[in-house]
Amino acid sequence: MMFINHNVAVQHMDSMLEAAIWFWIPLCLVPVGIWFSISGKAKSVGKLVAAIGLILVMISSWTVPSSDSTAGGHLLLSIIAPSLLLAYGVHGMIFGGNVPVGRLDSSARWSGAMAILVSLLIFCLMHWYNFTPLWRDDEVNPYWIVFWPTFLLFSTSLSSVAAVALASYGDNRLNESICLAVLSVTMAGIALGAMIFDGYMTTSNEFRDYLWLAAADIFGTFVGISLAIAAFAIVIWAYENSLPLPENSPPPSEEEIKHVVSLAKAHIGGEEE
Repeated sequence: MMFINHNVAVQHMDSMLEAAIWFWIPLCLVPVGIWFSISGKAKSVGKLVAAIGLILVMISSWTVPSSDSTAGGHLLLSIIAPSLLLAYGVHGMIFGGNVPVGRLDSSARWSGAMAILVSLLIFCLMHWYNFTPLWRDDEVNPYWIVFWPTFLLFSTSLSSVAAVALASYGDNRLNESICLAVLSVTMAGIALGAMIFDGYMTTSNEFRDYLWLAAADIFGTFVGISLAIAAFAIVIWAYENSLPLPENSPPPSEEEIKHVVSLAKAHIGGEEE
């Protein structure tokens, strides 16, 4: 019996070591490589380290299939293509418009809009068609049902807030505000459709449950950040109010006045030609 328990413990330790080597250490290499790349100390090496770490994380479901942590790498591999397409579309939409720096050709805005539409279509197919990320034993990746409602809710909120901000404070930004409002309505419509109609491998009830959890997470994050900023402002305000008023400096003495006059005479003046 002790021999069996010892073998089980050894196998468990081996699986944890494999997960650390093939998933957690590469995951740590990604921000380290990005930091080296941004800092400029070793830009090429940093990019290489970050790329290797990212690739090892994404293929971790094959290198360490026994680890539950690899579900995150599998999801990242599943959504990397539409995510890059979405990032390209957002970049084209932003810098293809009226921006003071890094402005692209006007065609970049249209290609960016098409890229965003295609990426959203792929995400919808991943929910309602057989593109759903399947992980272990042909089951839905547990992080997918968390990512999808959170992505829709966050995109809807961010687009609506940005549209209102542009309309309120922007200068000649009505067209951009309308585009963001249309995007917000589109994302909200997709979320509403997922709440009503079942997906390929997930039900509408599951989506609604995770949507409310995502809303609670986003609301809690917003409240936490607001409270942290408010607490910081209160501490600074209380400290500033506790400081005594600065005292007025005494008037200069006779010796100080004579010293200033002597310095002025030594540096100012001259003979007229």
